Amino acid sequence: MPVIEVSIRDLERLVGETLSLEELEDLLPRLKCEYEGVEGEYVYYEATHDRPDLFSAEGLSRALKGLLEIELGMPGVILRQERVKAHVDGPTYRPYAFFATVHGLKLDDEAVKQIMQLQEKLHITYCRDRRKVSIGVYDLSKVKPPIYYTKAKPEEVKFTPLEFAEELTLKEILELHPKGIEYGHLIKSYEEYPLLVDSEGKVLSMPPIVNSEDTKVTEDTKEVFIDVTATDPQAGLKVLNVVATSIAERGETIGLVEIKGTWSGVTPDLTPESLLYDNTITEKVVGIKVSVEKASELLKKMRMDAKPISETKIEVKIPAYRLDILHPIDIAEDIAMAYGYENIKPEPYPPPHPGMPHPIEFFSKIIRETMVGYGFQEVNSYMMTNKKLLYDMMNLPEQPTVEVLNPKHENYSCIRTWLIPQLMEVLSQSKHADYPQKIFEVGDVVLIDETSSTKTREERHLAFAIADREATLTDLLAVLKSLSLQLGFSYKLEPIDHPSFIPGRSAKIVVNKKSLGILGEIRPRVLLNFELNVPIIAVEININVLKEELISP
Repeated sequence: MPVIEVSIRDLERLVGETLSLEELEDLLPRLKCEYEGVEGEYVYYEATHDRPDLFSAEGLSRALKGLLEIELGMPGVILRQERVKAHVDGPTYRPYAFFATVHGLKLDDEAVKQIMQLQEKLHITYCRDRRKVSIGVYDLSKVKPPIYYTKAKPEEVKFTPLEFAEELTLKEILELHPKGIEYGHLIKSYEEYPLLVDSEGKVLSMPPIVNSEDTKVTEDTKEVFIDVTATDPQAGLKVLNVVATSIAERGETIGLVEIKGTWSGVTPDLTPESLLYDNTITEKVVGIKVSVEKASELLKKMRMDAKPISETKIEVKIPAYRLDILHPIDIAEDIAMAYGYENIKPEPYPPPHPGMPHPIEFFSKIIRETMVGYGFQEVNSYMMTNKKLLYDMMNLPEQPTVEVLNPKHENYSCIRTWLIPQLMEVLSQSKHADYPQKIFEVGDVVLIDETSSTKTREERHLAFAIADREATLTDLLAVLKSLSLQLGFSYKLEPIDHPSFIPGRSAKIVVNKKSLGILGEIRPRVLLNFELNVPIIAVEININVLKEELISP
């Protein structure tokens, strides 16, 4: 965020009241600014990128007058009847130019510094380092309208750039002037450069590089001409509004400019934007309950016009310089800042949409509690594993698997496709414990599925195993039967040959002709791979399929 430097005395002159440092430290956060400290007569603060109207003392004073209730509502703007004319025919790579004038100015050295600071901070933030938008401010008394935004070849025109005493060609400016060196890359690859001149051919500037020394703003300047050149018309118009209204805080009137050419119209357009605000948002978002009358008063402190039109609706008019108001939520934020965050009691606010468990999580919880009731101990293993464990050690041929590209560890190189291998790994690491050992896991597996938009399918599985010298399939079937009665489903067993199980001692579990899972007694070869010397029986069930069958009519 840009750090802004403001003279306290200049700020007090603009506000019309004496300001203590304690007041500033309290008020700045209510404008989304962060107080940085003070040095001599200058106060420093950080302004957010979405509040460019606070990038100088003029905009800050305008906002503070609202919070201090010196002035309420949208600032009044007096538009000058006489219009300056301008013609726009710039280069195609920077085609847009918009203008304004401000009259009746009373400037001093500090005021000139603030105008320069406003330009600088806008350039490095909203203007994208002059790539998107660039700004120029000139002494209007030294210029003779109409104004022309045009283009010229690099060596065709000469003028004296700002802070220089001699004339240079446009090409020389890019090579010798500090701003030309810094920003020359924006235009030097083109055959023609942008140029702003008056009716007598006097050069005002070479946008977006540098202004002319002849038209610079001084303490004696009483009226200024503002130009904004841009690649994006909307961005240019918004920046013009910020600059014109800020400088006008030190003047009397803003003058309109009638533009013809690439873009035709009259600028600046300071028409406020209207927004219908639903005040119920205030309680939902901020957590405070205020009437539409109170909310309207708070918005006026933030320099907006607000009028209640019903018990819940407020018609809000937003000044043209407020670029941050895009949504009713932004209005709610301004109400909160005007109210004062320190005045909002830290009470817990019930969420508008209370959370609830996902159906599969609720069903999984029931299964976990049931398995614990059967005397099984739950284990939780990583979804990340390796193909050696999933297939080689389980005596299975390798299957399509979601793998990690360039894994950092070979043990975590893919995502599991079934749970039984990890139960075997747990039992292998628990050989020192007493038998029987009864463990289970409820967890997710990921399978390759070419019909899915992600080419994968995630499933929730239940796997349980019994390890004991006297363990038989009968023990496993007893648990499965009890589980089916507990959950309310019927199943059939169909014999299968599975490489991980002993032939003749494995089966497929079928529910309503759908495959629910597998069960069997682990092959001795697999037991040997895991260095186990007791029989192990295991089952794995697809919980997603089971849940669908239970809720289907």
